[in-house]
Amino acid sequence: MNPLIFSLICLLLVGISANFISYLKKNKTFLYIALLPCIYLLIYGIYLVFGTVDLYEDGKINFFIKHPEKKDLPMVFVLLKFYQYIVIIVGAFFSYLYSNFIRK
Repeated sequence: MNPLIFSLICLLLVGISANFISYLKKNKTFLYIALLPCIYLLIYGIYLVFGTVDLYEDGKINFFIKHPEKKDLPMVFVLLKFYQYIVIIVGAFFSYLYSNFIRK
């Protein structure tokens, strides 16, 4: 599985688990399970910032290869510039939140 796709799945899982925080507070097993995608997002975001992968450049090149008639990128590609920071913020925030719930 592609790490980008896996990070999108983890973002979805974190979003779903955020909707059930009141239930997660009561069950430490589910807290540990919900903490796993958060940690992955944090590590993957740090990898994207310091690694050699540039999602924006890769996406831009692939878009123009598939659509040579287009002259400019769609607006959605702006998200790729900030994706690694979004992933780090979500991963760090929910890791901190869930780890605090585990400690209590």
